[in-house]
Amino acid sequence: MRFLAANFPPEEADVVILGIPFEATETWRKGPALAPDAIRYASDSVESFSAIFGEDLANLRVGDAGNLGLPQVLDEALSSIEKAVFSYLRRGQKVLVLGGEHTITLPAFKAACSAFGEVQLLVLDAHSDLRDEYLGLRVSHATVTKRCSEIASRVVLVGARSFYGGEFDLLKMGKVSLASVQNFTSYLEQGMPIYLSLDLDVLDPSQCPGVTNPEPGGISYWDVIEIFRKLKGEFNVVAMDIVELAPPYDPSSVSAVCAAKLAIEGIIALWGSK
Repeated sequence: MRFLAANFPPEEADVVILGIPFEATETWRKGPALAPDAIRYASDSVESFSAIFGEDLANLRVGDAGNLGLPQVLDEALSSIEKAVFSYLRRGQKVLVLGGEHTITLPAFKAACSAFGEVQLLVLDAHSDLRDEYLGLRVSHATVTKRCSEIASRVVLVGARSFYGGEFDLLKMGKVSLASVQNFTSYLEQGMPIYLSLDLDVLDPSQCPGVTNPEPGGISYWDVIEIFRKLKGEFNVVAMDIVELAPPYDPSSVSAVCAAKLAIEGIIALWGSK
């Protein structure tokens, strides 16, 4: 199964789509391991042309590398993800990762840091994910932004509305900034590479219900498009992930279609020729 219009051999593509069906630390609703192929399947139901950004995905050099095979041991799986993403970034390719649970952002972000040095992280997420530990794990979907903040130049978090309370001391230290759709660019440095992580639960559940941890009151699909629009041509986004789709809780496939459409719009906006 191949993502819509991703017709180039991955080794020759400018943009590589990589599925990472990783699911090891989820604590409520399950299913992200099924998400990469669900998004690919859903992509066949939409058009490859973006009326918003005026370009067709089919005219870009996009390749689908399939799904990464992962070891069963957590640390080994994370290492495999990091090596795979780094192998593309070091060749100058852009990478769109289809998760998978949000934990995959950590090894993929580490790969970006290895390839580019200083990298800033822009996270669209309903949850802060800034716990130092969760259920005995220092690396999990609930700690991923905290772990990334330890190696990131800066972290900008948009759409967060679920907090455990203890993260506000970290926010006061200035390494992590809470921002809005309207002002997030003021926290970013234009010349520094950006890794963009899109947790689908950032969207209001009325628009994208099939996620692992839906949270009322989210931003809209059009808000995410506006974020793409503000990044386009102004900031150097080197990699992006889309995570936390839960196909078992998406019987209508509307959430998978939303993910596929955002993948198309994101690739065209961030890495298109126009």
